[in-house]
Amino acid sequence: MTSPCVPMHWHREAEPTELTRLTPGALPVAVPGLTSLTPLGEVLAAAHLGMLDVPNVAVSSALRRLLVALFIRISGLDIADPDTWDDRWDELLGQGHLDPAAVADYTDRWAPRFNLDDPERPFLQDPRLANECGDPAPPAKLVMTRASGNNQPWLDRTPQDVPLTPHEAFWWILAWRQYGPCGLGANRSHNGVTHKSMAAAPLRSVISWHPETGNEYTNLLLSAPHPADIPVTGPDLPEWEQTGLPDPLRPELPTGPVSQLINRAAHATLTRTDPSTGRITAVWTAWRTPVPTALKEAGAKKALEVAMEAITAADDPFLINRTKGGPVRAHHARALARDFDSLIHIRRPGDTTKAATAPPAWIRLLDTLPTEALDQLGPIRARALACHQDKQEKEELWFEQVTPVPVADYTSGRHPEKAALVAATRKTAEDTAKALASALRSAWNAMSPDPRSECPWTNDTIAAYWHHTDSRFWQAINEGTDPQLQALAVTLYDDATRADASTPTGLIPVAHARALLTHPKTRRPSKKTS
Repeated sequence: MTSPCVPMHWHREAEPTELTRLTPGALPVAVPGLTSLTPLGEVLAAAHLGMLDVPNVAVSSALRRLLVALFIRISGLDIADPDTWDDRWDELLGQGHLDPAAVADYTDRWAPRFNLDDPERPFLQDPRLANECGDPAPPAKLVMTRASGNNQPWLDRTPQDVPLTPHEAFWWILAWRQYGPCGLGANRSHNGVTHKSMAAAPLRSVISWHPETGNEYTNLLLSAPHPADIPVTGPDLPEWEQTGLPDPLRPELPTGPVSQLINRAAHATLTRTDPSTGRITAVWTAWRTPVPTALKEAGAKKALEVAMEAITAADDPFLINRTKGGPVRAHHARALARDFDSLIHIRRPGDTTKAATAPPAWIRLLDTLPTEALDQLGPIRARALACHQDKQEKEELWFEQVTPVPVADYTSGRHPEKAALVAATRKTAEDTAKALASALRSAWNAMSPDPRSECPWTNDTIAAYWHHTDSRFWQAINEGTDPQLQALAVTLYDDATRADASTPTGLIPVAHARALLTHPKTRRPSKKTS
């Protein structure tokens, strides 16, 4: 996007003259301490002067991946050899910012393809949809937070036909590529294949973890995956640098970090702009690659299945990937503390222990950096971006949180004793939650005339438990203290059962279950037979 589209919050200490020099195309003018919409190129040139300030979590997550892909291409980190990559990374850390001339050369070269309304190659869109699909949908179809068609009205009740500004359309094009739902879209006909079904986007319903240093340049530098994590196995080009449009029936397999970050979209979109206003008045959303069941020929169907499995299996560098079950999924009631243990545990070369999860690539990069580099980077926290979603068109709750403690202080490779404390505290929290839920169910089952009825106390009480546990967890691992979780559990148990504890029906069951919580039974060791 050559027009202002990225919200950047400029550091208060940033020199106004430097902002003006590095962001000449930014409107409104970039001012220290304030947020302004800035073109992509200027964001990269001035990344060291501010931080992203994106209002929607899905847009923020997708935009960060786009910026990393651009950063890799412009900075020269598209290197296959690990040692050469390390040398270039060190140069960039010492440099402290991208060369504005290099940024300008790149953005000028590809400027036509950075426009949403380019007739031949609209940015991150597919111009073929205008001929391969039927009538377009209202602009609200593109905006995940608006009501559209039969989906539920959610945070935004703006009418469906209200046009979008170019920067809003750009945001939601990014979000659809990474977080779009499965289900029915526009009926697309391409090369003999006609259907409406769309697959879920690669990041839908998962948690995305990003480095947070307080400086967008160092965030991007840390985010660039090391070739040891994501090898470069071929020409690793983003879509806008490729000669032709992607072939829907022969999806491209990732060949490196750039294609893995930006070319794995599950949906194709196309916007229509009103030339008199410059606003988006209609949109098409359809499948980018057909679901395999849409193909009739067995060989083609099998080939597409294999390709889609390979694309899906490619590890995203910002996810916690599990050995079984895919990436860690998002849930609005799940405290950030519960996943911090998985985030910091790193398997080094030669480690033969079985691990249930693998942390994001940038966490593994942190584990290899020398102390001098870490000192130069400063405290590095983790930003969690996620949406509690189902696979279809249902957006329940977006959420965002930053760890209160620096991640590098707890990685298992550098600080095994602190990592062990995190693991032990997390396990204590999990065990206490199970004991609290068990006590609540035990009291309810003893009171309820129907043993199959669901305990009405559990959901709200356990949600409250994790809400209060979160702050106690961070304090405990930071200070090495006891989080006092059993006392918290007893207090919450009493709050949940207070009304029933004074009744004839609930007096004994509530007291008995409380005793199990305050004085849990321990299994006696079995006697050895002679």
